[in-house]
Amino acid sequence: MNQFLLATVVAMTVATSVVAGERSARPSGEAEIALMDTNHDGRLSADEHAAGATTMFAKMDADHDGKVTAAEMDAAQKSMHASTSDSPNKMTSADKIKVVDSNGDGILSADEHEAGSRRMFEKMDKDRDGTLTAAEISAGHKTMMKKTN
Repeated sequence: MNQFLLATVVAMTVATSVVAGERSARPSGEAEIALMDTNHDGRLSADEHAAGATTMFAKMDADHDGKVTAAEMDAAQKSMHASTSDSPNKMTSADKIKVVDSNGDGILSADEHEAGSRRMFEKMDKDRDGTLTAAEISAGHKTMMKKTN
């Protein structure tokens, strides 16, 4: 798993919590399903995942300019009371952006975020059925996080 996918998962996990307005007690897969499963079938289609990613990006984009800066990502993390400072592998918001920043401008554009989300979906869809279960999401996050150790 490359750092691009890791950073995307980290950003998406942060953004999921921002959309929820608080940290969920449920495992990340269940929380994401609950937030984005618009047809309530217990799975995320690629379209539902993409729509959720768009919503998450909009929540982080505080000034609504179509770009997310490290400061905006930091503010989103603070708004959900995220405490990641105890993690030995903590990436700063600037580091997360740098990994997915395809044009190197230090800012996460909507297009960069969308491309990362799409790649994340494809990586997590282990059975290639075009949907993600809570288990696939949780396993994908776990696998990607292990790669930083």
